[in-house]
Amino acid sequence: MRPIRISAAGMLGSLALASAAIAAPQATAPSQIEGASGVAGFDHIATAHISFNYDNGDFTLPGHFTASNKNTTITADRATGNSKQKLLHAQGNVIVHQDAQTNSSGRGAPVTQKPSTLTCDKLDADGVTKVYVCTGNMHFVQEGGRDATADMATLDDANHHLHMQGNVHVKDKDRTIDASTIDYDTSSGQIEADGDVTITAPEDTPAPGSRPVPAIKKKKVF
Repeated sequence: MRPIRISAAGMLGSLALASAAIAAPQATAPSQIEGASGVAGFDHIATAHISFNYDNGDFTLPGHFTASNKNTTITADRATGNSKQKLLHAQGNVIVHQDAQTNSSGRGAPVTQKPSTLTCDKLDADGVTKVYVCTGNMHFVQEGGRDATADMATLDDANHHLHMQGNVHVKDKDRTIDASTIDYDTSSGQIEADGDVTITAPEDTPAPGSRPVPAIKKKKVF
């Protein structure tokens, strides 16, 4: 069966195998087009055009798109994937943004993970396990000033774990860690580094005028 080419607007609900009617293609701006729910593990996909095969679930996003779920938003220049297997393969200017997450007690609960943004050349996303494999020029930035770069990385969203490998460099204020591999807990801030580890941690220098003034010794008067 040849792939059926329809607009993203016409796919609302269809990719989730619902019995919704197919809308006619619309020449709407990409930001105004709503994609289908449940595609590759994402609740919402916005794009200008999509090619989808009803039989095997394969789909192609030939242009820029935005895919989002509860806490994660992904944008890229293009992608392929499978709606049945919940897989998404994105390429070109990939951006993965994660909002702050709270613990399981819900609203009003303390934040367990600060917002972060990850960029890379290529991304393989598993919508079931919420694992994202990032390849090429990986750059991770987290609120609070923590910054990391590596050749590639695997982000395990469900377990708040970022595994980085290949020329890994992590910076936090004036402190840096370089290693072959670094595992970072995006919730607790814990770091485990292995292979040619180099740590730079300059000593804190007092600000001008902040040095303690020696106490004046009083002379005894007889």
